[in-house]
Amino acid sequence: MGKNQFFLICMQQVPEVLNLAKLLVNQDSGTNDLEGLKKKAILITDLFKQEGADVEWLPSAPPREGKWNLAVRFHGTGKAKILILTHYDTVFPAGEAARRPFFCDGKNAYGPGVADMQTSIAMVLTGLHLLHRNGWRDYDTLTVFCNSDEESGSWGSRDQITELAREHDIALNMELSGADGNLITVSARGMATGTLRVKGKAAHSAAEPPAGINAGLELAHQLLQLSHLSKPKIRLAVNATLGSFGTSTNVIPEDATATLNIRVAEARDFEKVEEEIRSIIKNKLFPECKVDFDMRLDVMPYGNNATTLELAEKIRVIACKELGMELGSRHAIGRNDPCFRAQVCPSLDGFGPGCVAMHSEKEHLPIATVGPKLYLLVRMIQEVCLGNILPLNRAEGQKEGV
Repeated sequence: MGKNQFFLICMQQVPEVLNLAKLLVNQDSGTNDLEGLKKKAILITDLFKQEGADVEWLPSAPPREGKWNLAVRFHGTGKAKILILTHYDTVFPAGEAARRPFFCDGKNAYGPGVADMQTSIAMVLTGLHLLHRNGWRDYDTLTVFCNSDEESGSWGSRDQITELAREHDIALNMELSGADGNLITVSARGMATGTLRVKGKAAHSAAEPPAGINAGLELAHQLLQLSHLSKPKIRLAVNATLGSFGTSTNVIPEDATATLNIRVAEARDFEKVEEEIRSIIKNKLFPECKVDFDMRLDVMPYGNNATTLELAEKIRVIACKELGMELGSRHAIGRNDPCFRAQVCPSLDGFGPGCVAMHSEKEHLPIATVGPKLYLLVRMIQEVCLGNILPLNRAEGQKEGV
């Protein structure tokens, strides 16, 4: 079958993708809606089992107990081990699907989570069906991970994602790809939480304020000093997001704390930022104050390295030669699930459709983006299976690093 003919077949499958998306969108699965998530998990399980998959329900780890992540496995006759990552939770509360169910106006599709990422799951189902009905099972294992926890930080799934990634040659993520569906995500920032603690000295605020050392004022001084650390050109951000001091209106505060949200594009910047903060806080408003800082790494950055850029270039070549489509690069504003696997497995994000106004009532899916991205997803799977994207069976001999 020629490439152009197969593209036409993918375009003909767009109504089927939308029909599946309608089923998914019209079942609530808000990230905190345990009942809705379970019903959605049952629906997804049934859909993948109809395609011949084995489906394992993995309980979410603390602190996300009560949710289930799905490991959907297909077994084939080839060598490639491919992991495809999706998530089925949305940001919308229970009842939202009934209030504004899925609908199309001919140009766009609407509904809670339609683009982020219910239609992506529908695309995976449709793409695998296209491969299987044409006798293509030239993979060893193809695993689809359906995360129930992505919109709340993937705290209950990140370790599962990492362990699955170790077992695969490549990992593809089905997140959105820009408003026009013409972007591949090549990086996402890592995140750390910094905690600033100030110890002063309590005193009566009216009788003898000079006897105290105001931890609140010292904290304010420190936050002002740290307010210039962000460097947009290298996508580094340091922002104070939480803070408190004092316990009573008539006491000079002895203790003060603040939380810093730290985001970096390069892993090495974590250490640089920490060193810079520790140096800056030595300059105190009140020398008698004690000022401490500690930093917890929450998420390592994804991509924008040689491996990711090489993978992105290969899918760009396919898009250009076979579709006449120019794919650009997208840098995610925050973390994404590839952050939990890119450290142990070559990964690429952005195989989902276009998305406009995500996480809002105006979120919609430009229908014209579905067919081309469905084609590119299937072609990427085929090329990986043929050994044209990267060496196969990497997972057998390399458990650490990329």
